[in-house]
Amino acid sequence: MNIAGYETGPIACQAAFIADFDVAADIPLPHLVSKVDADRRRMDVRRGMRSKYVPLRFDPATGAHQIGGRYLFEAWDDVLDYMKFTSKELEFEPGTKFWNRPFFSNIDKRAWHVVGAHDFTPLATHYASRFERFAYEAETAMTALEAAWPAIRDAAWEGGRASVWLLNQPDERQIGLLTVATQLSGSNQAERASRSLAALERAESLASRVSSQVAIRPLFDRTSLNLSLWLPRSRRAGGDPSIFPTFPVHPLPQSRS
Repeated sequence: MNIAGYETGPIACQAAFIADFDVAADIPLPHLVSKVDADRRRMDVRRGMRSKYVPLRFDPATGAHQIGGRYLFEAWDDVLDYMKFTSKELEFEPGTKFWNRPFFSNIDKRAWHVVGAHDFTPLATHYASRFERFAYEAETAMTALEAAWPAIRDAAWEGGRASVWLLNQPDERQIGLLTVATQLSGSNQAERASRSLAALERAESLASRVSSQVAIRPLFDRTSLNLSLWLPRSRRAGGDPSIFPTFPVHPLPQSRS
């Protein structure tokens, strides 16, 4: 991997965009992977995008591809621009806006304010991610989140996490928490993937550092392997535009096979 333009440490971004949706199970995974990376070329050029994780897991009942995006943007106006672009302008199939694609379902998406974000290890090691959402009622939640951030960051570091983001959506009174893990050891790629996914999914939630200060109610909790990472800063610096941490468990796009 040749990644340029990213350092470990505090992440200076003010906004995030989180989306989760299902893609029909009858779409072959190699085709989906190639489609995602082809789509990236019109999407990662938007103003202020710092990076994106593309999570992937499978619905145990239907086999649907549970996919989405975990983006960071430099400024709040940047994420609003991206939401407008994908909702009202972007078309890959003529006449169909991006979020109206017929093979998308169960779409959940929103912009977030970043309370804090920190990378502990290089992006090339970011193998799996877990996103949690919580509801809150207290008017003082923002103050509580800012107070809790150092404890969450330190607990993520002590727990061996690769990255952690703490997010706030005040209009909907929701808290978002993204934790990222590196790959665990195992005898083969499949075992390493299974162990990494299970360990992150079963880990104690770092949200306990928030709930000690403000009452929260869980809404969503999904742990996925990172199918790919979009890296617009690296692309602009002459490095890789995207990487695929879970290959060969998940395929490369056709152009990179």
